[in-house]
Amino acid sequence: MRALPPIFATLLVLATTHAQSQERQWNFDQTDSEAYLLFGVPETDDVGVSFWCELQSGAIKFYVPQTDPKLKLAEVVPLDVDVGSKLYRFIGRSSISETDGKASIEAEIKATDPIFADFKEANKFSVKAGSKSHIFPLNEVDFTGLLSVCRKP
Repeated sequence: MRALPPIFATLLVLATTHAQSQERQWNFDQTDSEAYLLFGVPETDDVGVSFWCELQSGAIKFYVPQTDPKLKLAEVVPLDVDVGSKLYRFIGRSSISETDGKASIEAEIKATDPIFADFKEANKFSVKAGSKSHIFPLNEVDFTGLLSVCRKP
């Protein structure tokens, strides 16, 4: 087998490093019927947390993937969200991924809930779902855009 030319080998290493260094970011998207605010790596299945709604429904779904591996399907689970110095508790329901068997939790939050004002003021928030805790940054997040399309008219 021939050795890779040095330039090609360097480009291969740089391309691999770039793909590995791609970081999660906040992305807002909207269709004709729903809106999504995701924290993940664009154009991949890597999602750390997400908020979504049916347009003008007044309710926002809060989705936290890869939570407690001991959770069963459709289990009712408390979801603790710490924003700034305030702790909010929501009740979520677990689901199990058919592809990898990992548990996730989804809770419904009213679009008028005070947590959204606290999200706008904080620079990070933490989520405790089952036995797992996660911390997420709030820089460059568009809760204003999400709330504007999720609230009832």
